[in-house]
Amino acid sequence: YFPETAKERYGEEFLKLRQGGMNVEAYAKKFESLSRFFRFFRDGIDEVYMCHRFQEGLRYELQDAVVPLGIRQFQ
Repeated sequence: YFPETAKERYGEEFLKLRQGGMNVEAYAKKFESLSRFFRFFRDGIDEVYMCHRFQEGLRYELQDAVVPLGIRQFQ
């Protein structure tokens, strides 16, 4: 059993996650940790969505380099 409030809190944390001052490795680790939880409680989350979420959280200068690559597989 997992309390509904905890599900909501972790879900919000995942959706609001941004790289900010973290390096890419630290951001990726945090993203993967939260994404495992997020996927467990949300059905129908696909790789394309996860790639989009990851890219959206990157700093803008990195988004400019990564988004045009059209990455569609998260793992």
